[in-house]
Amino acid sequence: MKFCFKTIDEMTGYEAFCVERLRNEVFVSEQKITLPEIDDEDFHAIHVFSLNDGKDDALATCRIFKDKNGDWYLGRVVVSKDARGMYLGSKMMKEVHEYLKDKNVNRIYCHAQITAEPFYDRLGYQVKGEIFDEGGIEHVLMYKDL
Repeated sequence: MKFCFKTIDEMTGYEAFCVERLRNEVFVSEQKITLPEIDDEDFHAIHVFSLNDGKDDALATCRIFKDKNGDWYLGRVVVSKDARGMYLGSKMMKEVHEYLKDKNVNRIYCHAQITAEPFYDRLGYQVKGEIFDEGGIEHVLMYKDL
């Protein structure tokens, strides 16, 4: 499984639609997150995604971006219901880590949902700070040294 790394300007309309549809299906419909799904970070982020063979559905996606302090963040990590259990999330994260290492990035942060903390822990992420609410779901700040 190969993952694409593209800015919003580089994505085709089809790719952007598939990625956004997956994010909405999981974060809005499934998890009932109350924050807007699309935000200004999408303009600046590198979107990482894999589409199905028919190129009409995203199987997994995330985004990576620099915040205003120059720190790299990972966000909107999601795998479609149909592709769960295929380790696409782990494969995608490993490709993200390699991509960032190639760009001389030393550390990446994420706001991990508490239920996803074991996933990030297996990938070598460490907790930094206390639990906080984001969009009605408990999160914790995590980081990984690359």
